[in-house]
Amino acid sequence: MVDFERAVTGTAEGKKAAEQFNGEIQKRQTAMQAKNKEGQDLQTKLQTQDKVLSDSQKAEYTKRIETLQTELTRDNEDAQRELGDIQQKLFSPIAERVKQAIDSYAAENGYGLVLDSSSQYNNIMFSSEIADITTEIIRRVDSTVPKTTAPAPRTSAPAGGARPANPPSATPKAPVPDATKKPNP
Repeated sequence: MVDFERAVTGTAEGKKAAEQFNGEIQKRQTAMQAKNKEGQDLQTKLQTQDKVLSDSQKAEYTKRIETLQTELTRDNEDAQRELGDIQQKLFSPIAERVKQAIDSYAAENGYGLVLDSSSQYNNIMFSSEIADITTEIIRRVDSTVPKTTAPAPRTSAPAGGARPANPPSATPKAPVPDATKKPNP
């Protein structure tokens, strides 16, 4: 079995993509929080200064609050759509490489089935740690240079033999937060 989401976000590329994706989420949340605060401040003024505000001021505040609520709803819908597109763009190539590594590993080891344990509803009732190939898949993906990455500059090889231009990265020690699920900004 493999935790596909952890395999994708646990690779070196996946960690970079997760950072970038989380940055996009944070940027949108910050903008939405500012609008939300503006609306809350107007609502507070409207409630606390009800007796001293003129009818035109009350109407202006009410209209601005309604406008902000509409903008927030639209911003939230736009953010979800845009973040879904960004997520797809960032993680799809990595997921494809993970899938290829799983296929290769399964073929090498004569597996007829590899189950994905990342879903909450995966129907796996029990599994031994020995059955989990996630760490091996992460290691394999990190040990291959993606096709989109420029090759490392050539240097003269040390005496006694050449060494690989891009050694495999270390396997992550702690699980990476799940950035593959759509946020709820």
